Formats: sequence, structure tokens, C-alpha cells
Amino acid sequence: MTQLVNTIKRLRLSTNQRGDTIVEVLVCIAIISLVLAGAFVTTRDSQLGVQDSQEHGEALKLIESQIEQLRYDAANGDANVFSSGPYCYYQGSLVSTSGPTAADCVQDSSGNKATAQPEFNLSVTGTPSDGGYLFTITSTWADINGNGNGQESMLYRLYQD
Repeated sequence: MTQLVNTIKRLRLSTNQRGDTIVEVLVCIAIISLVLAGAFVTTRDSQLGVQDSQEHGEALKLIESQIEQLRYDAANGDANVFSSGPYCYYQGSLVSTSGPTAADCVQDSSGNKATAQPEFNLSVTGTPSDGGYLFTITSTWADINGNGNGQESMLYRLYQD
């Protein structure tokens, strides 16, 4: 019985207390909104950074595959490798970056013709250098951050037999 009386007294006390004012509620909502907006911006920037890193990695993978094909063709006596370019390799064949085959040098991350973003534009150019050739292999694509184009390049020296 005394427990019931104590509970009723507590309920009476709590009903006599004032509630939060509209100003206090609005201030709380504003603070929570600022925290959530900051978290959203941080998450978005992080996601764009990760995707940008992935695109750079995919571009480097494509450049490395171009170098491997270049090495293979040079080892098998293909003299076309030592042309000044620009050209690229598409499915094991050397194709020019100009003319009707230019679309073959716009590839996706798997090395196939690009059908969706990101599209990597590949280019191989060679210049005579120190008894061999210095090749510049470049990949450019539309940057995810909207800052123009992303680009990766590698240099590779190859000596002609």
C-alpha cells in the first residue's frame, strides 16, 4: 500500500514539472541537423576518395596490360611496336588511336570497349632513345570529382634487336 502511495506522489510531481519550450526543441533540432550534415559531407567525401583511388588503380592495371602486350609483340619480332604511335592494344591487336579503330582505345576496366563510365582512353607513343625506344603509355578518363580528367602514365624503355 505504501508503495502505491509513493508511486502516486511521484506521478503528481512529474505532472507538475514544466515541459520543454519550442525554442529548446528547435535548438536541439538545429544541433542534430548540423551533426548529421557534417557526417553526410564526410561520408560523401570519403566515398568519392575511395572511388577515385579505384579508378586510378584500374587505369594502372590497363597501362600494365598495354606494357605486357608491347613486350610480347616486341619479343615476337613485331616491328609495328616501334612506330611512333599513338596507338593502343585491344584484344591483343595493335590499333591506331585515330580513324575507324579509335573507339577500340576507349576501354573499360576489363580492357573491353567501354559501354559505361569510367571510360579509359589509352594511348601508347614511342620515341627513339639511347639505342632503344622510350614508350609513354597513358590512360585518361573523366574524373569522378568533376575536376576534369584523371590521368595516369608510365614510361617503359624497350630495346630493339
